[in-house]
Formats: sequence, structure tokens, C-alpha cells
Amino acid sequence: MPMTATTTKPSSYTILGGKCHVFERAGSPYLWCGFHFKGKYIRTSTKQTNHAAAEAFAHTWYFQKQTEIASGTISNPKHTFGKIAKQALERYEGFVQQGSRSPITLEGIKSILSSRVMPYFENVPVANIDNAMWHEYKADILKKYPAATRGTLHQYKNAVRVVLNEAYRIGILKELPVFKDEYNSRKIRNARPWFSATEYSKLHRAIAAHAKKLQKLDKLQYSHAMELYDFVIFGTNTGMRVGELNNVRFCDVRVVAEKLTGKEILVISNIKGKRGTGTCQSYYGAVPAFKRLVERRGIDKPSASTEKLFLIHHRTMFNKILEQTKLKVANTNPPAKRDFVSLRATYICFRLLNGVPVYEIANNCRTSVAMIEESYARYLGGSLMPNINRTASLEGWEY
Repeated sequence: MPMTATTTKPSSYTILGGKCHVFERAGSPYLWCGFHFKGKYIRTSTKQTNHAAAEAFAHTWYFQKQTEIASGTISNPKHTFGKIAKQALERYEGFVQQGSRSPITLEGIKSILSSRVMPYFENVPVANIDNAMWHEYKADILKKYPAATRGTLHQYKNAVRVVLNEAYRIGILKELPVFKDEYNSRKIRNARPWFSATEYSKLHRAIAAHAKKLQKLDKLQYSHAMELYDFVIFGTNTGMRVGELNNVRFCDVRVVAEKLTGKEILVISNIKGKRGTGTCQSYYGAVPAFKRLVERRGIDKPSASTEKLFLIHHRTMFNKILEQTKLKVANTNPPAKRDFVSLRATYICFRLLNGVPVYEIANNCRTSVAMIEESYARYLGGSLMPNINRTASLEGWEY
């Protein structure tokens, strides 16, 4: 017989023959209910302060959870996020070895999981991770790291999905949860910041001047400055991603004569990036940069050398030069900061402005036509349409 609201109840007691507990919880004004399942205590707030109402809620909730357990919706607590993450990463490493996935992407997933995701989800059964838990996690991240951007949160979400996809693949999850994010404002799509011809010349001169200044002061620093100089030229003449540039080896590069012009270009194979392994051919300026690297490093037979072209990632030096030359922030609305990614953007924009078909650029850069059109072409506007005012039968017509 249910107790009345005025009947005194202990702070914790059982119902349903001892199968379900009803209890008070410190810091909560409501009564809670819960039960044990394979070493895990499943509980929830009844959102009730009245014992009779709380018991009625607990009765319905308990049998609902038993149905979920029978259907597999609530899995064995041994299937924790941390254990499935280990399996997911091992499987991803297999894809990397096959060349179908990028080692850069794998390292990024590992870094995100270990730094920000695993501390929160490690001991949580994968079946308990749903949209509500994602929003709780996101709130926790924003509380600890208020400056976390929408893009950063998206990376965290993708890392969680990699693990949940593995749980789904091996049958632990019957269906994948849908994470639905809500934002106060629409995401603003901006052009990728690149260097115009004038800005690119200014950058060239600044890096060369910096290297010349170091030539008599410090041979090692001079070598670093020249490597940065060639890195910039190589990036803007190949359109390779930063990670791809950092991975390219001497044996991956061939100097060949272009069929149409007879000029020397580079054919770069075994490019390991976010889209797996690919190939591209360079614009003419990459050839002297490659030859300088071969000479400076003393590589006798480049085609047999597995050494990487670029030994150090000179991010700090590059940023200092950008700041000194006032090239760090692009003249966009809103202003966008330039970094090494701007080298790839510069290659794409230069090719577009020289009339190269979008499909060929996308193919050479191992990306999609849609991405080129969305992130670059539509921002260049009339610059890409030299024949916009051509007329056929209305010569001399003006308005």
C-alpha cells in the first residue's frame, strides 16, 4: 500500500521486492531511484518530492530499463568507451598501413581522445552515450575551456563517433546515436586566407632578407631560414597540405619535362594526407626549390633517399615574419589570420586566376570541386570571368 506524503520514510528503501531502490541524494531536492546491473548502478532522478509519486515513477522506469537490457539497448558495462576506443584505434591503424587512411588524421584522433575526450568518457558504457550525454560533455568542455570554438567541438564529436562506429560495427550498439547541436548563430563561411601576388612577393623578400641577415651570424639558423623559404615556395607551387609537405620524401619526387612546354616540373607520388595516398604535379617554381634542398642537404641520389624534404616545422619563424610584414591578418571581412595553410590556398587561387579548370585543380589537390567552388572560387568573383562582357551581335551596345 502506497505511503502518504506525510508518512515518515527512511532516506533509502527498496520497492518491487528489493529490486529497485528509492533514495535521497545529497544536493538534490528530488527523490531518486536505481538498481544494480552487472557491477554498474543505474539510477535517475524521479523529479518528485512526494514518496508515492516517486515510487510510481520508479516502478514504471524500472520495467522500462529491464526491457532496454533485454533488447541490448543497455549493454554490458564491460563495453566501456575506453576499451572500445582501443579497438577502434587498432582498426584505424590497419587502414593507415593499407594506405586508405591518413597517419596525420590518426594522430589527430589519438591526440583528441587522450587529451579531452577520454577523461570524461573512458569508463562510460558506449550504450549510455546519447545526445543528452554529448550535450553534458559539451557544457563541461565549455566550462573548462570557454574559448573552445565550434570547429574544436566538432573535432571532439568526430573522435567520439570513431569509437561509437566501432561499437556499432562489432554489434555492441544496435543503432548509432544522433548528436544534434544547436547554435545561436549561423556558421559564417569565409574565404580561406591566401596571399595576393603583391603580398606573396613581399613575403618572399622578407624571408630571403631574414636568411641573408643570419648567413654571417649563425649557419644553423641560416639553414633553417632557407628551409622555410623553400617550404613556402614548395607549398605555393604544389598546393599540398601542411601535413603532406611534412611527410614528403626525396624518393617521392621526380623532376620531369612537361609535355606541352618542355619546362621542368615535379611529379610527387605517395602523398600521405587526410585523403589517404595520392599524387600531384607541381607548378614550375617548385623545381628550383627542390634542387636547392638536394644541394643543401648533400643528397647524392634523391630517387633512393627516404629522408624527408623538410626536417623542421618552422611555424614560429613563419609567424614572426608574417607579423613583421603585417601579412598575418588578411584583408577580409571578418579578418582572418594566415598560417601555413594559406600556402595551399594561394596555390589554388593562383591556378583559378590563371584559368585552370576547377576539376583539374581539385584533382591535383586531392579535394572536391565543391570545396574549391565554396571556399575559393565564389570569393574571387569577377576576377575569374575575363569574358563576362563579350558580345556576339550587339557590338557597341552600352547601358
